Parts: sequence; C-alpha cells; structure tokens
Amino acid sequence: MTFPRIPPEIWTIILADMDAWSLTLLCRASRAFYAQAQCILYHSVDLPHPFTCTVPLTFDTSHATKIGRALAKCINLKDLRVVGEVSATGERQSCIHGWMINDCSFRLTTFENLYFNDRWIVDFWKKQTEIQVLVMNHNLGCFKDPQLLPDLIAVGTSQLSNLPEGRALQRIETYFQRELLPLAQYKRTLTTLNLVRDWVDLQFSIGDTISAVAELVSHLVHFGIIERRKDSYILPTELTSETTLRRFAKLETITLHMLNVECFAVDDAMYDMDAPAGVYGPPSVLKRAMR
Repeated sequence: MTFPRIPPEIWTIILADMDAWSLTLLCRASRAFYAQAQCILYHSVDLPHPFTCTVPLTFDTSHATKIGRALAKCINLKDLRVVGEVSATGERQSCIHGWMINDCSFRLTTFENLYFNDRWIVDFWKKQTEIQVLVMNHNLGCFKDPQLLPDLIAVGTSQLSNLPEGRALQRIETYFQRELLPLAQYKRTLTTLNLVRDWVDLQFSIGDTISAVAELVSHLVHFGIIERRKDSYILPTELTSETTLRRFAKLETITLHMLNVECFAVDDAMYDMDAPAGVYGPPSVLKRAMR
C-alpha cells in the first residue's frame, strides 16, 4: 500500500489522535510509521514497579545520555534505585553524571542512591519534595537544609553518623555497630529499626545491642537484627533477658534472622535459630516481656 505524500508533521498530528492500542498495532504493521508512532506511544512511561538501574564500572557519557533520556520519559516514576557496580577491591562505582536525573520531572517517594555523588545532584534534591524513604551509603548535603526532603520519614544508611539531625524519622535501617547513640535523637518518633550484620562481632553481642537499643529508643514497635552472610565462626548461643525486653514499652515484633548463631536464649528459654520462620509463634516469654 502506498500513502499520499503528506508532510511528516501532518502525519504526526493524525497519529496523535490515535489511542495507545491503535498505535501499538501500527508499529507492528508499518515500517513507515514505526518511528513516529513510537515517539507518541512512549512519550512518557508509567512503571508500576520500582525501577532499578545498575551502572557498570565502565560507563561513558554516551551511556549516561541514553539512561538520562529514558529516565526523563518516566514522568510518573515514584520508586528509583540506582546502584554502582562493585569493583574487585570492594569499592562501589560512584558517578559525576548528575545531570542524568537533575532535569527529570518525576517526583519520587522512594529513592535508593548507591551511585550518585551528592554534590552533582543538587538540582535534583531541590525538586524532590515527596521523598519519604531514602537509602544511601554516605552523608548527604541535602540533610543540612531543613527545606529539602520535607516528607522524609525513613532512612537506610551504612553508618549512623550519616543520619540527619532535626528530622522526625520513623524507620531506620543500618549496619550492626557498637556506637548507637545517634539513635537517641529519634526516641520520640522512631517505630522501626533494622540492624544488618555481615560478620560476627565477638566484642559486641546481640544481647548487648538489644540492651543498648532498649535504653536509647524504648518506644520501638518493630525491631529486627538480620545476618546476611554466613561467617566462618558460628556462635553457639546469644542471649538477653525478660528484664531487658520489658524496657521496650510498645514493642510488637522482634525479628532475629540468624545465620551465625545456633540458639537464642531469653533467660532460661532457648530458641533454635535453625527452626523455620514462625515455628514458635510469638514466644510466650516475649509476650510477657512486652506487656
């Protein structure tokens, strides 16, 4: 079939009146209209699920430009995760190509930034007024300006020293560490705390951690300690006491995901960490401790 010699601009106007299904069929049926139909069909993109972008160690400007253009099309994007590839020495790739997201019009509610250097995305932070959940692996300059990130309630970070001051945080996830004092500033608002452990610390036990957390943020509702990797050293037992658990005034759940601990003891009650999740239900000793 041949088409009249109509200027491309006129065809664009005609195609703009077609619905998405018709444009999709046209892309499949006609090479002549493929490019124009796609431009209209994918002028913007709605992603119903979180979008994750893992950036390789070798990454040049041309690749950054393509990703930036793609992200600019996702005008309704709400959940974005950008991660730099980890090198053989364990260092994570960082980025100076902040313009990849600086000019995007989307307003995120969740942002996991394990790639962009903070000083290169200053314009991005100024536009992000709806972020509630933020994950990062370094201190952020945006925390210093109280006008930025007004809706922030949850932070994930490798070090508690990175946490923002003067924010009413409700949820925090960080690495298992000895210095927990920065948590005290959120004692009135913090409801959920997750501590992630990658190796066994023989100098600072899980029982010590539970005791320290109970003293600093006693109004927690949900508390978890999660081991992500199996260490070469397996501890036979970790323990705490009913007295310690009673110091949590509102605690509803305590989650222990242990790979390097065989048993967890609450006074004389022993719980096998190899048991399937939920096999004990809420232990009666914990029920008593939380009353």
